[in-house]
Amino acid sequence: MGKNQAYKAMQRAKMASQNGSGGTEDVEDGMMDGSFHSPEWHAARLANLQTSHTITWEEYKRRQKDEAKKKEEQEDGELQRMKEYRAQLDAERASKLARGINHIDKKAWCKGKKEKDKEKRKKESRRKRKHSSESDSELENDVRHKSRRKGREKTRHERKSRDRKSRKRSSTSSSSTDSSNDEAHGPVPLSSFFDSCEG
Repeated sequence: MGKNQAYKAMQRAKMASQNGSGGTEDVEDGMMDGSFHSPEWHAARLANLQTSHTITWEEYKRRQKDEAKKKEEQEDGELQRMKEYRAQLDAERASKLARGINHIDKKAWCKGKKEKDKEKRKKESRRKRKHSSESDSELENDVRHKSRRKGREKTRHERKSRDRKSRKRSSTSSSSTDSSNDEAHGPVPLSSFFDSCEG
Protein backbone atom coordinates (compact mmCIF):
# COMPACT_ATOMS: atom_id res chain seq x y z
CA MET A 1 0.00 0.00 0.00
CA GLY A 2 1.19 3.50 -0.84
CA LYS A 3 1.38 6.37 1.62
CA ASN A 4 -1.81 8.08 0.35
CA GLN A 5 -3.88 4.92 0.45
CA ALA A 6 -2.74 4.12 4.00
CA TYR A 7 -3.56 7.67 5.08
CA LYS A 8 -7.02 7.48 3.47
CA ALA A 9 -7.71 4.13 5.16
CA MET A 10 -6.72 5.66 8.50
CA GLN A 11 -9.03 8.64 7.87
CA ARG A 12 -11.92 6.30 7.02
CA ALA A 13 -11.38 4.34 10.21
CA LYS A 14 -11.38 7.55 12.25
CA MET A 15 -14.56 8.81 10.63
CA ALA A 16 -16.27 5.48 11.15
CA SER A 17 -15.41 5.45 14.87
CA GLN A 18 -16.69 9.02 15.28
CA ASN A 19 -19.96 8.35 13.44
CA GLY A 20 -20.50 5.14 15.30
CA SER A 21 -21.08 3.19 12.15
CA GLY A 22 -19.30 0.06 11.18
CA GLY A 23 -17.17 1.82 8.54
CA THR A 24 -18.96 0.41 5.52
CA GLU A 25 -19.91 3.87 4.14
CA ASP A 26 -17.85 5.50 1.50
CA VAL A 27 -16.16 8.66 2.76
CA GLU A 28 -15.89 11.71 0.51
CA ASP A 29 -12.15 11.84 -0.13
CA GLY A 30 -12.13 14.49 -2.87
CA MET A 31 -11.48 12.04 -5.65
CA MET A 32 -13.91 11.95 -8.59
CA ASP A 33 -16.11 8.95 -8.72
CA GLY A 34 -16.18 7.25 -12.11
CA SER A 35 -19.89 6.55 -11.79
CA PHE A 36 -20.59 10.33 -11.86
CA HIS A 37 -20.46 10.44 -15.68
CA SER A 38 -23.36 8.32 -16.74
CA PRO A 39 -23.86 7.09 -20.32
CA GLU A 40 -26.53 9.78 -20.80
CA TRP A 41 -24.03 12.51 -19.84
CA HIS A 42 -21.49 11.12 -22.29
CA ALA A 43 -24.07 11.12 -25.08
CA ALA A 44 -25.04 14.74 -24.33
CA ARG A 45 -21.38 15.75 -24.29
CA LEU A 46 -20.72 14.17 -27.68
CA ALA A 47 -23.80 15.85 -29.15
CA ASN A 48 -22.62 19.19 -27.77
CA LEU A 49 -19.18 18.74 -29.29
CA GLN A 50 -20.68 17.98 -32.69
CA THR A 51 -22.89 21.09 -32.65
CA SER A 52 -20.18 23.44 -31.25
CA HIS A 53 -18.41 26.13 -33.22
CA THR A 54 -15.19 24.25 -33.61
CA ILE A 55 -14.00 23.86 -37.20
CA THR A 56 -11.99 21.21 -38.94
CA TRP A 57 -8.36 21.65 -39.99
CA GLU A 58 -9.31 21.83 -43.67
CA GLU A 59 -11.88 24.54 -42.94
CA TYR A 60 -9.29 26.51 -40.94
CA LYS A 61 -6.73 26.33 -43.78
CA ARG A 62 -9.34 27.43 -46.33
CA ARG A 63 -10.30 30.47 -44.19
CA GLN A 64 -6.64 31.43 -43.75
CA LYS A 65 -6.13 31.33 -47.55
CA ASP A 66 -9.20 33.52 -48.11
CA GLU A 67 -7.96 36.09 -45.57
CA ALA A 68 -4.50 36.15 -47.17
CA LYS A 69 -6.08 36.77 -50.61
CA LYS A 70 -8.17 39.65 -49.27
CA LYS A 71 -5.12 41.19 -47.64
CA GLU A 72 -3.12 40.93 -50.87
CA GLU A 73 -5.94 42.53 -52.85
CA GLN A 74 -6.11 45.43 -50.40
CA GLU A 75 -2.33 45.96 -50.57
CA ASP A 76 -2.40 45.79 -54.38
CA GLY A 77 -5.24 48.34 -54.51
CA GLU A 78 -3.35 50.66 -52.18
CA LEU A 79 -0.19 50.31 -54.24
CA GLN A 80 -2.14 51.04 -57.44
CA ARG A 81 -3.67 54.20 -55.91
CA MET A 82 -0.20 55.38 -54.79
CA LYS A 83 1.18 54.81 -58.31
CA GLU A 84 -1.66 56.83 -59.85
CA TYR A 85 -1.17 59.66 -57.35
CA ARG A 86 2.59 59.68 -57.98
CA ALA A 87 2.01 59.79 -61.75
CA GLN A 88 -0.40 62.72 -61.34
CA LEU A 89 2.15 64.63 -59.22
CA ASP A 90 4.91 63.95 -61.74
CA ALA A 91 2.72 65.20 -64.60
CA GLU A 92 1.91 68.43 -62.74
CA ARG A 93 5.58 68.98 -61.91
CA ALA A 94 6.64 68.35 -65.50
CA SER A 95 4.07 70.85 -66.81
CA LYS A 96 5.27 73.51 -64.36
CA LEU A 97 8.91 72.91 -65.22
CA ALA A 98 8.15 73.02 -68.96
CA ARG A 99 6.82 76.55 -68.63
CA GLY A 100 10.03 77.74 -66.96
CA ILE A 101 10.91 81.26 -65.79
CA ASN A 102 10.66 82.72 -69.31
CA HIS A 103 6.89 82.32 -69.33
CA ILE A 104 6.15 84.28 -66.18
CA ASP A 105 3.77 87.22 -66.56
CA LYS A 106 6.36 89.95 -67.14
CA LYS A 107 4.12 92.86 -66.19
CA ALA A 108 3.29 91.42 -62.79
CA TRP A 109 6.93 90.47 -62.23
CA CYS A 110 8.21 93.97 -63.15
CA LYS A 111 5.53 95.62 -61.02
CA GLY A 112 6.46 93.47 -58.01
CA LYS A 113 10.15 94.26 -58.51
CA LYS A 114 9.50 98.01 -58.71
CA GLU A 115 7.46 97.91 -55.51
CA LYS A 116 10.23 96.02 -53.75
CA ASP A 117 12.80 98.57 -54.93
CA LYS A 118 10.63 101.45 -53.65
CA GLU A 119 10.29 99.80 -50.26
CA LYS A 120 14.02 99.24 -50.11
CA ARG A 121 14.78 102.88 -50.93
CA LYS A 122 12.30 104.10 -48.32
CA LYS A 123 13.88 101.92 -45.66
CA GLU A 124 17.37 103.13 -46.56
CA SER A 125 16.34 106.80 -46.48
CA ARG A 126 14.64 106.31 -43.08
CA ARG A 127 17.76 104.63 -41.77
CA LYS A 128 19.99 107.45 -43.06
CA ARG A 129 17.74 110.13 -41.55
CA LYS A 130 17.65 108.33 -38.26
CA HIS A 131 21.41 107.85 -38.27
CA SER A 132 22.10 111.50 -39.16
CA SER A 133 19.68 112.77 -36.49
CA GLU A 134 21.31 110.49 -33.93
CA SER A 135 24.80 111.68 -34.88
CA ASP A 136 23.65 115.35 -34.73
CA SER A 137 22.14 114.89 -31.29
CA GLU A 138 25.30 113.09 -30.12
CA LEU A 139 27.43 115.97 -31.42
CA GLU A 140 25.26 118.54 -29.65
CA ASN A 141 25.44 116.55 -26.43
CA ASP A 142 29.24 116.39 -26.70
CA VAL A 143 29.49 120.16 -27.25
CA ARG A 144 27.22 120.88 -24.28
CA HIS A 145 29.14 118.48 -22.09
CA LYS A 146 32.49 120.07 -23.03
CA SER A 147 31.22 123.61 -22.43
CA ARG A 148 29.87 122.61 -19.01
CA ARG A 149 33.17 120.98 -18.14
CA LYS A 150 35.09 124.10 -19.22
CA GLY A 151 32.77 126.30 -17.18
CA ARG A 152 33.27 124.15 -14.09
CA GLU A 153 37.04 124.11 -14.54
CA LYS A 154 37.04 127.90 -14.96
CA THR A 155 35.01 128.49 -11.81
CA ARG A 156 37.28 126.14 -9.86
CA HIS A 157 40.38 127.92 -11.13
CA GLU A 158 38.91 131.33 -10.24
CA ARG A 159 37.94 130.08 -6.77
CA LYS A 160 41.44 128.75 -6.14
CA SER A 161 43.10 131.98 -7.28
CA ARG A 162 40.75 134.01 -5.06
CA ASP A 163 41.57 131.78 -2.10
CA ARG A 164 45.33 132.22 -2.70
CA LYS A 165 45.03 135.97 -2.98
CA SER A 166 42.97 136.20 0.17
CA ARG A 167 45.49 134.01 2.03
CA LYS A 168 48.39 136.22 0.86
CA ARG A 169 46.58 139.37 1.97
CA SER A 170 45.68 137.90 5.29
CA SER A 171 49.19 136.58 5.85
CA THR A 172 50.86 139.93 5.01
CA SER A 173 48.47 141.96 7.13
CA SER A 174 48.57 139.50 9.99
CA SER A 175 52.37 139.23 9.98
CA SER A 176 52.75 142.93 10.84
CA THR A 177 50.12 142.87 13.57
CA ASP A 178 51.05 139.45 14.86
CA SER A 179 54.62 140.31 15.65
CA SER A 180 53.44 142.21 18.71
CA ASN A 181 50.78 139.76 19.70
CA ASP A 182 52.66 136.55 19.09
CA GLU A 183 52.03 135.18 22.53
CA ALA A 184 48.39 136.16 22.50
CA HIS A 185 47.39 134.55 19.18
CA GLY A 186 48.09 131.15 17.73
CA PRO A 187 51.25 129.18 17.36
CA VAL A 188 54.65 130.77 17.66
CA PRO A 189 57.74 129.82 15.66
CA LEU A 190 60.16 127.76 17.77
CA SER A 191 63.11 130.13 17.26
CA SER A 192 61.13 133.15 18.47
CA PHE A 193 59.94 131.12 21.46
CA PHE A 194 63.49 130.29 22.51
CA ASP A 195 64.59 133.89 21.88
CA SER A 196 61.87 135.16 24.16
CA CYS A 197 62.86 132.65 26.84
CA GLU A 198 66.49 133.74 26.82
CA GLY A 199 65.67 137.40 26.88
